[in-house]
Amino acid sequence: MPYRTPALRDQIIILPELLSEKVESGPHAARFFLYLASALELNLYKVPRIGSPPYSRLPLVAVIFYSMYSGVYENENIVQFAEDSIGAQWILNGMRMPSYKTVERTISDILEELDSIFVQVLDLCGEQDLIGGERGYIDGVKVQANASKHKAMSYEYLGKKIARGKDDLKELFAVLREIVDECELTEEEFQAAATEDAGAVHKGLRKIHQNALKERQEQIFNRDIDGSLPHSEFSDEQAYIEEIKGKLNIFKNIGTEKHDVAMETLNNIAFVGGRVSRMEEAKTELENKWKECNGNKKIPETQQINFTDSDSGIMQTKHHGVQQCYNNFAIVDSKANIILGTHTSNNSSDQLGLKPCAENTEAAYGSLRGYQLGGDAGFFSASNIRYAIGKGIDFYASFPEAKWTYAKDKFKYCYATDTYICPEGSSLAIEKSVKDGTVCLYSNESACYQCKSWKDCAKGKGGVRRIERDMENDKLREEAREKAVSEEGREILRLRKSVPEPVWGNIKTQDDFIQMHYRGIDKASLEFKLHCLMQNIRKLAKVYFKSKSYQKTVHAECGGSLQVA
Repeated sequence: MPYRTPALRDQIIILPELLSEKVESGPHAARFFLYLASALELNLYKVPRIGSPPYSRLPLVAVIFYSMYSGVYENENIVQFAEDSIGAQWILNGMRMPSYKTVERTISDILEELDSIFVQVLDLCGEQDLIGGERGYIDGVKVQANASKHKAMSYEYLGKKIARGKDDLKELFAVLREIVDECELTEEEFQAAATEDAGAVHKGLRKIHQNALKERQEQIFNRDIDGSLPHSEFSDEQAYIEEIKGKLNIFKNIGTEKHDVAMETLNNIAFVGGRVSRMEEAKTELENKWKECNGNKKIPETQQINFTDSDSGIMQTKHHGVQQCYNNFAIVDSKANIILGTHTSNNSSDQLGLKPCAENTEAAYGSLRGYQLGGDAGFFSASNIRYAIGKGIDFYASFPEAKWTYAKDKFKYCYATDTYICPEGSSLAIEKSVKDGTVCLYSNESACYQCKSWKDCAKGKGGVRRIERDMENDKLREEAREKAVSEEGREILRLRKSVPEPVWGNIKTQDDFIQMHYRGIDKASLEFKLHCLMQNIRKLAKVYFKSKSYQKTVHAECGGSLQVA
């Protein structure tokens, strides 16, 4: 036997090691993921009664989850991962890995059943006692959408750009009309004919441009091609242009000497017309979405829409400034950081995320009645507090504090006397009630005039400070503040950053989840939920690697001799 060293690529191995020996000698991630795939009840496993037999979906799902566990999510990279990974080859058990198209279809089927998979994985986490069911935290993270903020326009600017584009089109049609020698068409008929010809010209010139770019890249990067960049293709391009001209109706009335100008004008008409059409569609979409959410209320001039992903929204991020984002929420159980529910929004406000996220959690996990739920100041609102009380959720949230010395929260309300005590110690009584008594104004005119700080505090009309109190909502906020500063509240909120924040860190680092891949809020929601699912699966895998009893369960279900139909 020759001397074996790592430097020898042509080593002779008399007794080669079996693939099963590499995987089945101890706990291995591949064994866990084959067990996980076999434990899931999915419709995509069902074999159709007609047509050719499909790939066995169960090992394919196991390989896909195994690759995602390793941070590989792209279809082609999953195929490459399966070819390079010993564990993936063991899962496939001799089955040839299909093409990336088949992997893409399988992932689409997984996303269709993602809610069911999420619930089943939560059940598995519950069986392993990973869910405490007593305390959790809600938190949100803004993730950049698959769109640029520079592709967004406000409603006001959109209207101005459309009007400007239409003016440009009128000028272009006028230029083209002057070029035409004789034309008996009306202006409407002329513009229709010119628009049709413009589309053909733009498509043809674009094809020529793309072919030229392709040939240039081939010459630069393909070292097997000898010679400099060929410019002899110009004759072929010219012939193609002449072929385009021969198919145009409007060229029948244009002299040969004006063909180049007409071609350029038609190309500009197609370009400007296409932009105007896209902006009009975006404007209509923006108006329809606003009407669905706000009825007949006037749409703000600053309301924006993105041309690449119209469902995403402009948001202020913590580290990257203003970006085109989706706002993703999750409720995380405090025992093992298991994610119980998710929600994806295109609204930058965290306050609007609590209710839908809690509803998704109840659908996936179960009732949250009696559950202690903590959150940061972004979730502190009267509507969220009221919702939590109605659901029986013990809600604790940090509350925002104003920096101004004489802000409203610096005035202490006294329930016994129904008055406010200002920072200087004066008492403010009810001046008047509005909105059927639900809102009251509190003031003390004489105290303000005698106060040494009235210039800093009473900046309103007449130099008198007035405090507006919402009798119902302000009471909810004050009670929530008292809960937050209580001994139990401080203990719950102290752990707020140590439970959900590491989850976002793990998802970002292990999955490289720094930008959405899918577009549209429905698909973006599924993408975020898929990453949350993998976070829960990683916790299960951690139990598998640390627990001998769980290893016995997994290995008994998927030993080396397991055959998958």
